[in-house]
Amino acid sequence: MRSKVLGIDHIGIAVSNLEEALQFYTRTLGLAASPIQDSPEHGLRIARVRVGDVDLELIEAQDWERTTQRHLPHQGPGVYHFALRVADVDASVAELEAANVPVIDHVPREGDDMRVSFLHPDAANGTLIELVAPKHGKRGA
Repeated sequence: MRSKVLGIDHIGIAVSNLEEALQFYTRTLGLAASPIQDSPEHGLRIARVRVGDVDLELIEAQDWERTTQRHLPHQGPGVYHFALRVADVDASVAELEAANVPVIDHVPREGDDMRVSFLHPDAANGTLIELVAPKHGKRGA
């Protein structure tokens, strides 16, 4: 891919109870966590736990069928996806689509601090991959 992959941004982990998951990662493992972000429009609650240079993105969903997890054979708790940081998510999506790689988000989504696009699990033998590009001035951009 000409649009360079810069590294792993985060690993998404689906959890059934965000508070219980946070207790394990913070109290048991001693990791630092961000405040919980509520996203009622998407039916999600998310918190990030920092591990070195990578975040674990803990995700609690009201309904997994409303998430990109609906494209996976397994829904519910467990590793959900991993995110690759790219310099330009729009250019990466355009390049992958030109190479006939199946994508879920043909137009990247806007997050608070990044633009994202998911590749369909068929692209990577069943693995859900998210491409992320931090917005200027955010998360080390």
